[in-house]
Amino acid sequence: MKLLAPVGDLVMVRTEVRPLHDVSASLLPDTVRQGEQLGLVLERLSARLGPQRVLRPVLCEDHRPEWMCRWQPATLPLPRQGAPGTELPQPGFVLPMPLRLAVRDHRPVHHDSELVMLLGPQRVEGGWWDRVEGAERMRNVVRDYWVALSPQAGVLWVFQTRLDGAPAWYLHGHFA
Repeated sequence: MKLLAPVGDLVMVRTEVRPLHDVSASLLPDTVRQGEQLGLVLERLSARLGPQRVLRPVLCEDHRPEWMCRWQPATLPLPRQGAPGTELPQPGFVLPMPLRLAVRDHRPVHHDSELVMLLGPQRVEGGWWDRVEGAERMRNVVRDYWVALSPQAGVLWVFQTRLDGAPAWYLHGHFA
């Protein structure tokens, strides 16, 4: 049907109703969703998609958030390691690269509002042993982490650097 002029309103009238037949668009067969063990599901998906495409997180014994978790193929056995104990709650979303924050009157600012520090500081220090391949520098970090509140962005995970001559503030994560 072709309309001959601009239209302001459309009205739909149904003349017949048919039942909707649910068709699964899942990669997993119905037997998986009905209770098949997770290990078998991961093995099947890895065989179909390739082992480097089905990954799971593995916690590492490292206090530095960027290296606290690594990803490995899901079919490999998990190493017997744990994450280090932490005093502050950990955010659900960690930024791949910390975002430098503006500072006003020695306080971090995010979205034009000063952050309110709720918990902290928790000092994270380490990496003096961790050399960057092909470079003459180390992955050493000395930071004080805080749980902070932003009126616009909610609860954030921020840190202040301690190694630099002029300490800076960074946003490193968001709480869900």
